Amino acid sequence: MIAAAAMDLKCSKISNRLILGGLAIGLLVQALESGIRGAGVFLISVSIPVILFYLLFLMRALGAGDIKLFSVIGGICGFQILFVTVIASFFVGACMSLCKMLYHRSLISRLCVFGNYVSQSLSAGRLLKYPKEPEGKQHIIHFSIAILVGYGIAMGVVG
Repeated sequence: MIAAAAMDLKCSKISNRLILGGLAIGLLVQALESGIRGAGVFLISVSIPVILFYLLFLMRALGAGDIKLFSVIGGICGFQILFVTVIASFFVGACMSLCKMLYHRSLISRLCVFGNYVSQSLSAGRLLKYPKEPEGKQHIIHFSIAILVGYGIAMGVVG
């Protein structure tokens, strides 16, 4: 988790090698704990984040690396830890975003962009890609940090 967050901070990406290593560990952990049944638990726990967050990925609200990171957590720790991690991560991410918007004094403008996006998507009758901000990436947060904190919270609450 820490390696993924550090990689995200450094390059704004999470290596597929790191993800594949985590998935391999998850499959091994589940197989050792539950035998052949563990493979099914692994597949379900890895698939849930992909299914749940696909729309957020299409909207550019969540990156593919973040979704894969949730899958690794589900694969290694199972559904209960994954569920608490997701809830805590989105809360932490919302706090990070709010702080960043307040710091950059862009809360009102970002709410207007979001309102326009919702309006255009409803008018088009389909989900549009979220517009990029012209002045750069100041609205982007490294969500892997929120996932790391959410995972820590989940381990404290459930683990």
